[in-house]
Amino acid sequence: MKKHLSVLMLFVRSTLYRFLLLVLAMAAVQAVLFALAFRGGMGVFGLYTIIEETRPGIVFAVCFLLLCAMLCLTGCEFGSKSGYTLSRLRISRQMEFLWRCVGNAGFIFLFWAAQAGITLTFCGIFMIHYPQGQATMLVFYANDFLHNLLPLAETGILARNIALLIALAVTTACFPIRMRRGKMPAAAIAVALICVVFFVRDKGSFTGNAMLSIVTLSIAAYAAYAVCRKEAAYE
Repeated sequence: MKKHLSVLMLFVRSTLYRFLLLVLAMAAVQAVLFALAFRGGMGVFGLYTIIEETRPGIVFAVCFLLLCAMLCLTGCEFGSKSGYTLSRLRISRQMEFLWRCVGNAGFIFLFWAAQAGITLTFCGIFMIHYPQGQATMLVFYANDFLHNLLPLAETGILARNIALLIALAVTTACFPIRMRRGKMPAAAIAVALICVVFFVRDKGSFTGNAMLSIVTLSIAAYAAYAVCRKEAAYE
């Protein structure tokens, strides 16, 4: 088990600092937008309008695509930077793929959590100056992007988000393997773009969320099956 944890930590360390820089950059951009909106609307605009002015969905989408690219391209580097360590640990390619999936899932989850935390911080700052009762909860319900990010009691969106996280983790883990074989890693690109385009859904859109989950998980399942089957054949 120790060597498997070593592989996981190897993957985490190779991405951690760049991940933190990306989160800090996302927070900084939104902080500037929040400060401008807050100063411009002091005593005039409510919390919902101020948060809208920070454009959380747009900033998040751009940084999210950068995160996906980071996870994919970091994986492409292990042949030269981490290959020696992996060969010494002597784990199968399938287990290497599994631990990369776990690591990627952790980074994606933390990225979504960071966005929720950034917005909650802005809400807290506003509430210090202009207390408005349940304003924070209402903002997360009224803003379509924030409601899809943190769906509160809507379990359909929560289940969809879990499905998207799994699909993203698997397909980004498949990316470097496909690149090593000289193949087009289309699955990761497709799932990332689907998430950006269709992430924001109307409230109560059970059918749309279910279809999105099925499509992305199907892409991920096929990609994982192809990778594991061919890796087994190579071994």
